[in-house]
Amino acid sequence: MNSKLVTDAITLSGGWLDELDLSSVMREHLTAHLDTSSRIDLISVGKASIEMARCANEILGHRVQRRLIITDGEDPGAADVSTEVLTGEHPIPGPGSVRAGRALVAFLDDASSADLTLFLISGGASSICAWPSPPLTLEDLRELWTAALASGADITTLNMARAATSNIAGGAILRHVKSASSRSLIMVDNVVSGARWVASGLTYRYETSAAQLESLLTRLTLADTPLGDAMRDAHVTRSRILSMPITTSHRNVVIASPDLLLDRVIAHAQHLGYRVLDMGSHVQGDVTRVSEQWASALRGLDNDVPTCMIGVGEVTVRVSGSGSGGRCQEFAWLMAKELANFDHEAVFVARASDGRDFLSGVAGAWVDRTTLQRAASMGIDWTEISSNNDSHRALAALRQLLAGAHTGWNLCDLYVAITRS
Repeated sequence: MNSKLVTDAITLSGGWLDELDLSSVMREHLTAHLDTSSRIDLISVGKASIEMARCANEILGHRVQRRLIITDGEDPGAADVSTEVLTGEHPIPGPGSVRAGRALVAFLDDASSADLTLFLISGGASSICAWPSPPLTLEDLRELWTAALASGADITTLNMARAATSNIAGGAILRHVKSASSRSLIMVDNVVSGARWVASGLTYRYETSAAQLESLLTRLTLADTPLGDAMRDAHVTRSRILSMPITTSHRNVVIASPDLLLDRVIAHAQHLGYRVLDMGSHVQGDVTRVSEQWASALRGLDNDVPTCMIGVGEVTVRVSGSGSGGRCQEFAWLMAKELANFDHEAVFVARASDGRDFLSGVAGAWVDRTTLQRAASMGIDWTEISSNNDSHRALAALRQLLAGAHTGWNLCDLYVAITRS
């Protein structure tokens, strides 16, 4: 193992946290997009909801009339916010998620003196704040999640299905906004389709026909199932909500996207003296295919010059086993096999920018070209781990997990590979 390459890769994967300033980003957009005299109702929902709300409170001050914050319970600072904070479950909606969804509607339906309703939206909101249209139940939402994982569908397909059968997502919530105008400031974590599908398109208009719903059900392999029938009925229920008029003048604004993260890490790598291969901010697709692409790109490099490959995105993992792990851990485990065949030094790191790679306390993992050999010496079979989606167990035994904690950001996953002769 080359300790310098490992250290540099891990440093690059997390160093951006000390450089990006959410308060500055928020101030720039709040100043540009809000009338300085507006009285504001503030709604912040998603994994970065506490931080976004805190920044908005500091900037807007007494102009904020009412506040509602909906988070995932991972933020230790939630208790420090002197306003109503609700907690929903993630990544699979739970009872708290539905309570939050109902509370959001009640908050908007209450009388208010606000001139403007300000939504602060970040990733994870589609699970944290949910209210499925009847007859869908929480158990149905859990089954929908499982079906999406088993089918290999990307997160956008899942979000579209959620929105098509939701009382609040896909713009349905805008029917409840009473203020003359409204704005959404959005932190993007979806590389497949961008801001429109953060939080299942909470404040974007999305209306599906019966035929479009059938297409979604087919992609999720649910067309001929009881859950598919329930989703069809829920779609009819949702259509009644969409018949209500929208009376607010709404605008959606992106304040941060994966490009922001990518640019910062590239600059850091160059500062460390690496030649950089930019893999872009839209790394996505089946994790097996993506790992093969990254390995191929690494093999094609001139290794006389230390090179750092950097990308941001969200790979898709088809879950067929009963093990534990996350997208980053699965990607890293696949790269371990690829790097084992290299005849030169190479290391790969995958880290979730929100600090949680599906499992609490785990941000991601790193591997190098010795990982597979060391795993074998410990009796860990790569194929068995892969087929059972049990990357966490293997990487924990190898002590190659990255510790995770709430970051206040949610800009997809970061991938860093370094190679040298």
